[in-house]
Amino acid sequence: MSESGDYDPGPWRGYDFKSARAAYDVHAGRSYDDAVTAKKSRDDLVPASLRTESESPLVIACDVTGSMGEWPATIFSKLPYLDLEGKEYLGKSMEICFAAIGDAHSDSYPLQVRPFCGGKGLEKRLKELVIEGGGGGSTQESYELGALYFARNIEMPRAVNPLCIIIGDEGLYSYADKDQASEWARTTLEGRTSTSQIFEELKRKYNVYLVRKPYGDSSANVMDSTNQRIYNEWVALLGADHIADLPDAGRVVDVIFGILAKETGRIGYFEDELKGRQKPDQVKEVLKSLHSIHYLPPQKSLKKLPEGRSIMRKR
Repeated sequence: MSESGDYDPGPWRGYDFKSARAAYDVHAGRSYDDAVTAKKSRDDLVPASLRTESESPLVIACDVTGSMGEWPATIFSKLPYLDLEGKEYLGKSMEICFAAIGDAHSDSYPLQVRPFCGGKGLEKRLKELVIEGGGGGSTQESYELGALYFARNIEMPRAVNPLCIIIGDEGLYSYADKDQASEWARTTLEGRTSTSQIFEELKRKYNVYLVRKPYGDSSANVMDSTNQRIYNEWVALLGADHIADLPDAGRVVDVIFGILAKETGRIGYFEDELKGRQKPDQVKEVLKSLHSIHYLPPQKSLKKLPEGRSIMRKR
């Protein structure tokens, strides 16, 4: 999958990264104003429930707040190519659900979820997401609301190994508020529910990974106190073997392929394919980001909780 020119197999004939990025920059710059003008509401952006018949469903949820900078545009311009190489790992039935996460304490659209699809439909679904660019400035975003929605409102009756990949740079609120859960995650909580409980419920339904952009100056290859705190929060939820630290948005799709390779036992194929199409420094960065996922032994997770309301398929 060359990034230096057009890549045009199958339905993506003539689709190139540069044009995709330019088109998405235009969309991202005006999507929030367009959404406000059109009076888009929760019902337009968060379906009450979703269903996929795919045996290999993949949820990709990206933080779209201001601290992510150009990451959403860079990521989303390349994510449709997951339809091509993703099927190499997950099979022809693979379908993707794209989601966007913000801050329920400050944003107009803190959670957006698009229906599962594949092929050229992915491009349309991506452009339905509103890039608000907000956030509350507290180094916390509402990832817990996305996790709650994915755990409870997605039916996957044929799923064998469903995956959920979160892309973000900030920490998490410690609990989900019942009113926010009702409004945005479209589920009922009896009261405040801890984020750790929500993620345990999510992990009973999916294998969950985080691709973490360093908070603040993403070019700095230093783990400062803020990034260490954020990293530790995620490790407590997912384990270090499910977290990829990545400073460069341009390599995020490669890292996602590396996660798919881990899940399907094809790390050797992935490394050979990566070295065949990327520059040595790019290969080094991707493999460094994936080292904990590919080579750390499985980490101990939090104690399993009683079954929640998830619609799930046992693996």
